Amino acid sequence: VDAAVPGELVMIEPGVYHEAVDVTTDELTIRGTDRDGVVLDGDFELDNGIRVLGARGVAVENLTAMNYTNNGLFWVSSQGYRASYITTYRTGDYGIYAFDSVGGQIEYAHTIGSRDAGVYIGQCFPCDAVITDVISSHNGLGYSGTNSGGNLLIVDSVWHNNRVGIVPNSGSYELCYPERETTIVGNLVYDNNQPDTPAIDVALLAQGNGILIAGGIRNVVERNRVDDHF
Repeated sequence: VDAAVPGELVMIEPGVYHEAVDVTTDELTIRGTDRDGVVLDGDFELDNGIRVLGARGVAVENLTAMNYTNNGLFWVSSQGYRASYITTYRTGDYGIYAFDSVGGQIEYAHTIGSRDAGVYIGQCFPCDAVITDVISSHNGLGYSGTNSGGNLLIVDSVWHNNRVGIVPNSGSYELCYPERETTIVGNLVYDNNQPDTPAIDVALLAQGNGILIAGGIRNVVERNRVDDHF
């Protein structure tokens, strides 16, 4: 990654890599050759599997990130990001995290065991982002999105066995508040009352909710199936 120039493809052969990778080069595609066989392992000591710092058009594909103290994949102040065919396990904050970033796509991902949220998009308006074909389970929150919205779509995904399912929310501790204009359509949301997942305080307090919009406005929530919350 450090040697790459804009527009290059970085291929990763199967193996376990004990690394925390920072990306500052635009238009990179980082692609594992085997989703289950290419594993970034933070050993509960490293902070982020792959962190993209302000770079444009960076895509991460077809790999697993696990055991990081903060996040599996993290885009900050980036434009045109994409996470495809990603698995995350046991991350201290988020599995896939986009902050102050726009023009994003998170697809075909499975996020498991994040203390805060499996998937997070925050502090952006308009976000111009889509989350689709995601499975998020056994996290504190399946999805969290603080002060995000504006052409932000959460569609055709499964959110189950988290403390709470889908949680767009407003908070004065980040910019772009309030949360607004998020579209949540065609999702399967069930059994989000899991008592033994890692969880932040908000997830503990809100446990047992499928779709919970805390302080948000002008959202569209329709044609979702929400079952078995108690």
